Amino acid sequence: MGQNMVGWVRLRAQGPSGTKVVLRFAETLKADGTIYTDNLRRARATDTYILKGNNEENWEPKFTYHGFRYVEISGFPGVPSKDAILGKVVHSAAPPTIAFNCSNELINRIQKNIVWGQRGNMHSVPTDCPQRDERLGWMGDAQIFAPTASYNMNMARFWRKWVRDIADCQEEDGSVHDVNPAIVVRGPAKPGWGDAVVAVPWVTYHFYGDKRIIEENFDAMAGWVRYMENNSKDYLYERTGYGDWISVVPSPKEPIGAAYFYYSTKLLSEMAGIIGRNDDQIKYLHLSEKIAAAFQKKYYNPQTGQYTGETQTANLLPLAFGITPPSERQRVADNIAGNVRDRGKHPSTGFLGTSYLLPVLSQYGAHPLAYETASQTTYPSWGYMVEKGATTMWELWNSDVAGPGMNSRNHFALGCVGEWFYSRLAGIYPDPNFPGFKQFIIAPKPAGDLTFTEMQLETGYGRISSRWQIADSTFTLDVTIPANTSALVYLPSPEGKKATIAANGVTILVDGTMGKMSEGLTVLSKTDTETGIRAGAGQYHFVVK
Repeated sequence: MGQNMVGWVRLRAQGPSGTKVVLRFAETLKADGTIYTDNLRRARATDTYILKGNNEENWEPKFTYHGFRYVEISGFPGVPSKDAILGKVVHSAAPPTIAFNCSNELINRIQKNIVWGQRGNMHSVPTDCPQRDERLGWMGDAQIFAPTASYNMNMARFWRKWVRDIADCQEEDGSVHDVNPAIVVRGPAKPGWGDAVVAVPWVTYHFYGDKRIIEENFDAMAGWVRYMENNSKDYLYERTGYGDWISVVPSPKEPIGAAYFYYSTKLLSEMAGIIGRNDDQIKYLHLSEKIAAAFQKKYYNPQTGQYTGETQTANLLPLAFGITPPSERQRVADNIAGNVRDRGKHPSTGFLGTSYLLPVLSQYGAHPLAYETASQTTYPSWGYMVEKGATTMWELWNSDVAGPGMNSRNHFALGCVGEWFYSRLAGIYPDPNFPGFKQFIIAPKPAGDLTFTEMQLETGYGRISSRWQIADSTFTLDVTIPANTSALVYLPSPEGKKATIAANGVTILVDGTMGKMSEGLTVLSKTDTETGIRAGAGQYHFVVK
């Protein structure tokens, strides 16, 4: 089919009555050109149609779907023409909301693979994979991919429905299950997996501004936090589980459980405040502070500036979640960056750490390193998958050589890097104080050989558009801000000198000094690296020299 896709094919054939046509589906081929099905495990991935005869017949199934790139046809009457089969892409209805493009074609290909992977794993629940005998609503995969997914498509109703599934299956002790609806793999859920019941409502609220997902599921979220608290000792929830699943370098599992206990408790406190449950907000805030103190005392080494394990993920989770005290954050971030450099600018993270790696590097002064890491084409990297012919995200960093037992070629989890493409390279992300993109942030971060990045995002208020370009040492940014919204626009300063900025032809900053103010704009901040501007609804053309 030229693309790893999910759905089925329409068969067109004409032949004698009783002719049996068999279609078999696979993601990859063997060396001899036949289909490889070992990684499907017990899934037969086979459709059979018996012709009734006489006229040309068109048929497609209605009660199954497959994950595949290749179709084997046997029993076909005659020689199949090019239109004998037609691929039909099928997924839950969620409108696409993003268009992304940049000057780095590898990044563009990775982004397309991410979107295809998401489309293939939206079938009533966010499945882990669409092809083998599994296709389950794994919680850990979904919670790390939720921000990227919410950029790519309008996921508001999809997430609301699935979180209700989680709550419906919750046990009396507050525990939830690794898979929801709770079939095959049951609970109590492992650290990073059960926390989807808290993390997904948090992401959904910020992207769509609808408090109902918090109101409807607050008791379920509180139940999960209660379960962790009841099974913790001295404020440390050290249950082990999957750990940083499929990581190149394993991280200790106990700190992962403790870190996620803090993360869910902290988010629960903030969501309690959002819906006016002030007593709960204070209660969970105090609990989160005790968890953070216990975590820092047990796992942090002040001599080295690293956490137990000293892996990328071991340092990433406490830093990204906010456990690390402000005075130590840059030090921890520098150690993460050093680890990435020592590994040849490659990730060593698995499902849980990957979503935070590039954002943390960008946040703490290593954005060029983040870009170089994103652009790698050797193992382990996203570009390695592309170089090996992938058209969706793999389950493993090395699916091309791994065995068949657990080796999906369509698994969206490692596609969580998409959030970094959108929020750092293009620079569009929601303002946490104004959910649903009522006010949002445009803060593009050029890096490396990038000469432009453009993105359009459909929101509840309309289309946000941003395109930046660098040419002849001049940075230009064109933005569209929908009606009844505003944006905080952060313009990067030229390296080594103070910025001169024009907006819609009016010079508003001259060598770092205020000039004439353009209508609809207010300069909010000026630093050596960027200028912050509040912009009302409208279209703006910024030029920075």
